[in-house]
This record gives sequence, structure tokens and C-alpha cells, in this order.
Amino acid sequence: MKIPHSRPILLSFGLASTALVMCALLLLEWRDGTAAVESFEWVSGSLENQRELATVEARMSEAESGERGYLLTGQPGFLAPYSVATNEIRTRLLNLRHLMADNPGQLRRLLIIDSLSRAKLTELDSAIKLERAGKHDLAVSIVRNNKSDRVMTSIRSGLQSMTADEASLLRDRQQSLVAELRRGDMISLGLAVALALMLIALLVIARGAEHYRNLVTLCAWTRSVEYEGEWISFEEYLRRKFGISSTHGISPEALSQLQVALEEPQKG
Repeated sequence: MKIPHSRPILLSFGLASTALVMCALLLLEWRDGTAAVESFEWVSGSLENQRELATVEARMSEAESGERGYLLTGQPGFLAPYSVATNEIRTRLLNLRHLMADNPGQLRRLLIIDSLSRAKLTELDSAIKLERAGKHDLAVSIVRNNKSDRVMTSIRSGLQSMTADEASLLRDRQQSLVAELRRGDMISLGLAVALALMLIALLVIARGAEHYRNLVTLCAWTRSVEYEGEWISFEEYLRRKFGISSTHGISPEALSQLQVALEEPQKG
């Protein structure tokens, strides 16, 4: 009797299919992991943009307060925080231009704010220089100019509008990140299930292989045994397979049948 091959083939096919599914899930895991990293970077970028915008707005107010404090009191102590604020404004605006290079809309608005900020800082410097030169009334007249207030209002309004847009973008990116993480969890679960199926398939194959390994093919007519592609006697099979030598006898059942066979001709 030939050992049936259909079951091992099916098991092998199932194992191969499970492996392919695992490879596909691993590919999806890698792709979604990459997307999650990008979403996380977007979230971090949006948060940094908001911090930079808020810092620029705060430093503009500090610079203006330092200038007006100096004009009102004439105390040079107001100029130290003024210098720090103006230097940081320039640095933060330059950093924002790099951070928003991938967002044309925000970048255009930033360039407008940058231009207004430069004009405002030039105005503040002019007033301070006039105060230092003893031209107090002329310096104060610059501060009282309505144009000065309009420029500052435009800067604050632009910064706040950009911050609001960044907050909206941040919400969208956070939702995208959450979706990517959830999808990653589902894929991880799929990988775990695929791995479990593969282990079960391996166990079934191992048991099936053990079962087939213990089968012996006997000829139904000659009682010879198929062993390593050769048909040999049962005695030879015992010797080769197990190292057992055999002898011959006759069983009581066979002896009875032989006696019956010998008695039948005499009765005839």
C-alpha cells in the first residue's frame, strides 16, 4: 500500500499560505509603521510651529514694552530685555521659515509677518536712537503714530491666525496618527494569529510525519515488506530495521488447519 500524499501536500500548502499571509502582514506593518512615524513627526512639527509663533508674539510685546519703558523713564535698564527680545524675534522668524517650508500657505503668511516685524523693529530702534540723541518729543511722536499701532495689531493678528491654523492641522495629524496606531494594532493581532496558525500547521505536519513514518507497507499476497524502495521478506525487514533475527515455528491455529487438510483426503 502506498502512503497517501494528499494530506502532506495540503498541509504544506496551508503552511506556505500562512507564511505568505505573514509576509504580507509584515509588509503592511512596516508600511503603517513608516506612516505612523511620519504622522508623529508631523504632530511634533505642528507643536514646534505653535511654540515658535507664540514666542514671536510674546517677544514682540516685550520689545515694544522695553522701548516704551525706556522712552518714559530714560532708564537704560529697559534696553537689555529689549535687545534680547529683538534678537530672539529675528532668530525665531528665521527658524519658522525653515519649519514651514513644506506648507506654502503658511509660509506666504509668515513672510508677510516677517516683513511687518522688520518694519516694527526698525521703528522701535529709530525711537530709541532719537531718545538717546535727546530728541524725546520726536521719539514719543513715533510711538503715538497710529501707523505704529496698526503694524503691531497686524503682526499679532497674523501670528494668532497662523497659530489657529497650526492647531487645526495638529488635530488632523493627531487623528491620522491615532488611526495609524490602531491599524498597526490590528496588523499586530493578525500577525499573532498567523503565527499561531503556522505553529498549529507545523504541529499537525509533525504528527502526520510521525504517523507515516511508523507505517509499514505489506504486500497483500506475498506478505513481503517495502523497505527503502525494495521489497523484502518480513524476516529480512526485521533484521534490517530492528536488528532482530527470526526463526520459524507453527502456531496452534495453523497446525489445526494442517491436520484438517490431511484428514480430509482419508475421509474421501
